[in-house]
Amino acid sequence: MNTNTTPLRLLLVDDHPMVRTGIRAALRHHLPDARIEEAGCATEALEKLAAFRPRLALLDINLPGMNGLDLARRIRDRCPQVSILLVAAEADPWTVSEGMRAGASGFVAKSNSADLLPQAVRKVLAGETFLCPEASAALQRAEHYDVARTEPPGPAVLSTREREVLRCLAQGENTKTIASLLQLSPKTVETHRQHIMSKLGLQSVAALTRYAVRHKMLPA
Repeated sequence: MNTNTTPLRLLLVDDHPMVRTGIRAALRHHLPDARIEEAGCATEALEKLAAFRPRLALLDINLPGMNGLDLARRIRDRCPQVSILLVAAEADPWTVSEGMRAGASGFVAKSNSADLLPQAVRKVLAGETFLCPEASAALQRAEHYDVARTEPPGPAVLSTREREVLRCLAQGENTKTIASLLQLSPKTVETHRQHIMSKLGLQSVAALTRYAVRHKMLPA
C-alpha cells in the first residue's frame, strides 16, 4: 500500500438526502477510494470547503438560500483550484449558460447522472470540459446568453489548424490526445491553444467550448 497517495476528495452539495445517496453510490462504484463529504446547503458547503479541501465540488443548482450558481462563484473566488461540476434537474439554456459562466467545468443532468457522472468527474479532474447531451443541446439554443457584451470574432480569424485544435478542445480532448490525433507535438498544441485564446479573447476551455457550440463547429 502506498501511504503517500493522497485520496481524491469530493464535496457533494444537494439539499435532498436521497439524491445525495444516489450520487454517492454512483461515485463509490467507480471511485471506491475517494473521500466524499456532503453538504445540504451553500452555507454548509462553504464551511466544509476550507476544512475538507476537495479537488472537486459537485453542486446542485436549486439549493435553499444561496443557489448553486452563486455558490459556484464563491468557490471560484475563494478556492480557484477546486474544479466545479454542476448536477442539475434541468439542462435548460439559461441554467447551462449561466453555470458555465459561473466557473463550472462540467454539467450533468440528474436524469442521466448515474451513467455519466464517473466520466464527467474524470474529465473535469483532468482539466477538461464535460457536457451531457442535454447540456450541449441547451448551449446551442443559448446564443443570446453570451458571456461578453462584445462578440468574439468569427472562426475565420483562425487558421485551419487552429480550428482543428479548437474542435478537439471543445470535445473535451486533452493536449496529449490532440497531439496524437493531429500528429503534432504537445508543445505545438499548447501554442495553438494560446493563439486561439488570444485571437478570440477567451480565457478558458469552457469559454472555447461555448464558442465552438455557438458557431456550430462541432460534429452533429
